Amino acid sequence: MKNPFTNIAILIITSTLLLLFACNKPAYKYNKEFEGNWLTDRRYDSFLGDTVRSQIFIEGVNGKFNNTCLTECLPDLCGCVSAQGGKAVMNSSKTQMKIGSSSKAITLTINEEPNQDELGKWQMKVNGLVYFRQ
Repeated sequence: MKNPFTNIAILIITSTLLLLFACNKPAYKYNKEFEGNWLTDRRYDSFLGDTVRSQIFIEGVNGKFNNTCLTECLPDLCGCVSAQGGKAVMNSSKTQMKIGSSSKAITLTINEEPNQDELGKWQMKVNGLVYFRQ
């Protein structure tokens, strides 16, 4: 005769393992190549009537997203349309990265994960823009 507590223990262990594997992972744990300072090339924004750049910075669990920035205030960009900092996590399907607290997080669509081009330069495509590791 089976002990009823054995079935309960198996159910609890299984549920815990499923929750651990289904949760969002920090971007750097999912793919260590996300770490670093990433910038887009300068591009003309017709709405702002000026040249802009965007930045994604990942260091450990923390990240920063500076969107559509007019100037460079090294090492970051400034004069940005929007900016968000906080934890950088990948969703379970690995198609989106969130930066910031859950209530104010910015969601970025990962079109192409970090990779090296034919010249060895690191690049990734996020929200339709190509970012280059600095």
